Amino acid sequence: MEANNQNPNEIRQRLEELAESHPRVVISKLQKGSVVQKSMGLSYEIDDPDIYKQLGDYPVGTVPYGPAHRALESSMGKVFNLFNGRARIPFSEAFNAKLGECLEKAVLVQLSAQKGGASFLINGVFEEEDVVGAGAHAFNIVYRNGNPYLVDAENPLRKDETGKITNPYIAPVIGIDGKTGQFIVPDE
Repeated sequence: MEANNQNPNEIRQRLEELAESHPRVVISKLQKGSVVQKSMGLSYEIDDPDIYKQLGDYPVGTVPYGPAHRALESSMGKVFNLFNGRARIPFSEAFNAKLGECLEKAVLVQLSAQKGGASFLINGVFEEEDVVGAGAHAFNIVYRNGNPYLVDAENPLRKDETGKITNPYIAPVIGIDGKTGQFIVPDE
């Protein structure tokens, strides 16, 4: 597959194939009862698919980027303490404790974005030759107006001196590298 400037429909088809072949890594739909793997055998069960609504009142399918980024404190130690020996917890426990990093923020984006159309939660790293790795990052691919965008709610590009996000990490996806499975975004 040609890496640069792929058709948005080709990218979506590839993502749908990956969601089917690697459902822990590429998730196309979260619903009540869905399980999302965190790491080291820990996972969340989606117990409230509308929990993202607690971030504010937004139009259906809107990505609440800033609120998702600010809603959860990034503290891996506290997140792991939340599990307290359990392998699986309800996602609402992390949200209500206001704890989470990239995965938890990506879950919030996915729950909201999927109401408006095609979206995918990418949880980890995948490679083209059926090698799936448990990467250390989660983000989303969200379709708007037929085009895919990479949305990383954990890592905005820039914040001002007060901590307000001035440049969210939302970039158009122009392809998926056929050898590495990495998403290709414009250099700028």
